[in-house]
Amino acid sequence: MSFTRLRYHIVFATKARTPWISAEVEDVLYPLLGNLTRTLGGRLIRVGGVEDHIHLINAIPATLSVADFVRDLKSRSSAALHQRFEHLESFRWQRGFGCFSLNPMDMAGIIAYVENQKEHHRRERLCEAWELIS
Repeated sequence: MSFTRLRYHIVFATKARTPWISAEVEDVLYPLLGNLTRTLGGRLIRVGGVEDHIHLINAIPATLSVADFVRDLKSRSSAALHQRFEHLESFRWQRGFGCFSLNPMDMAGIIAYVENQKEHHRRERLCEAWELIS
């Protein structure tokens, strides 16, 4: 059996940065991402975002590449949102994603950044490297 203790900060956006993620959608999407992550064998540590993109801190099983994990997470979450919300029939995630490996010593600060996305965007206190996903 393989063992890893890797944590990833993953960022991806809605197609064309369309502001699809309302509070109502967020209330469904965030728990859904946790369930999908568990289904894929990982663990969602934190999720946060704004209307057009999300940030996740995840542990991913050693047997799954980050690209495959993100592809499956985006595909399955998009399909679930289409089923749940009629007004999201055009919802799509944008191609690509950002992924950053995390130092366990920096987790508290990164978790706070993810948890407080709305505040960071409102005040424009952003970490540019984590927000460049176009």
